[in-house]
Amino acid sequence: MRSFQPFPRRELKRLRRRWLRRNLGIVAFLLAGFVLAAALISVPLATSDLPVRWYVIGLLHAGLVAAALHLVNSAFMAHEAAAIWQLRGAWGEDNTRSELQKAKRRRLVWGWVDSITLQGGDLDHVVVTRSGGIVVLDSKWRSSIDANAVAEMTASAKKAAIRAQGLARSMLKAERGAKHRARAQPVTVDAAVVLWGAARELVNDGREMDGVQFVDGRKLVDWLRQLEGPPVPPDAARELLEQLSAYRATAFKAAELRAAERA
Repeated sequence: MRSFQPFPRRELKRLRRRWLRRNLGIVAFLLAGFVLAAALISVPLATSDLPVRWYVIGLLHAGLVAAALHLVNSAFMAHEAAAIWQLRGAWGEDNTRSELQKAKRRRLVWGWVDSITLQGGDLDHVVVTRSGGIVVLDSKWRSSIDANAVAEMTASAKKAAIRAQGLARSMLKAERGAKHRARAQPVTVDAAVVLWGAARELVNDGREMDGVQFVDGRKLVDWLRQLEGPPVPPDAARELLEQLSAYRATAFKAAELRAAERA
């Protein structure tokens, strides 16, 4: 199955490639220095009588490679202002996926689809719950939040919910003629912002802004457990998840083609 990386990780890769192209000479000089250091260390060891010399040489080489990669990555993070934001975004989405895996094991959700690319922006996680309809989760990693940040995250989450609602309706529309669909209740779509980082402690007791829930990431499973609504039948959930996955694959391919045309 093809792996779809979330937008922050894709953007982080793009920023890293751009930074490496701009600083290719410096990076090459740095790596040449590490190669020279490895050679200067390896030659005396290789000609010594040390019984474990090859093990020591391998260990030193691994250490030098790790140090070189760490130094390059640290330089990239220090000089590319947007990189740390994308890295935090990737951490947030990874953590949310871990919590969703717990929720699935506890039979709270049927499943979810990550990183659905739309022209208006990505949907981080579209979750099909067992008794709460569809929930669109927007993962955020924040050290602190203020009124402006709350307003911005609320607007972003509401837009994501509207996009997901339109997407779900278009997918279910073709099946309305089926008897089990005719008897099914409409699928509801709610939005929530899942906070990670130090800011998550600010929503310990829950917070709602203009219909958008703000959830402490560590309490996401508990929040999903308290959702109320009509049960989502397993066949409907399976069909919707399959269609969302298929749509994601198509949309992702189209986005890659557009990016290649701009490059």
